[in-house]
Amino acid sequence: MAHAYLQVIAHYFAKPGNGDAIVKPLTELAAATRKEPKNIYYEFFRSPLEPDHFVILENYSDADGLAEHRETEHFQRLGFGTIIPLLERREVESHMVSGDAP
Repeated sequence: MAHAYLQVIAHYFAKPGNGDAIVKPLTELAAATRKEPKNIYYEFFRSPLEPDHFVILENYSDADGLAEHRETEHFQRLGFGTIIPLLERREVESHMVSGDAP
């Protein structure tokens, strides 16, 4: 039986020239996030044309998954502490999706 899950689409725009500095902490953040109980999927992609632009796709088993993710030690340390200060801006959308997660 299908159920709803939370789909998150984040765009991270690094300050000019900082794309390379984001790859290692984002890779570490992805690995830690995939171990969270409510995480179903977490992957990020770097634009080949704009190397300071990253797209992050995340799926959580319920609507609280993203909020709980933001409270984890790894997001506090890597997200807020390391990655976000290197960003010019970030755009995060979340949507409840009906059906089976990928």
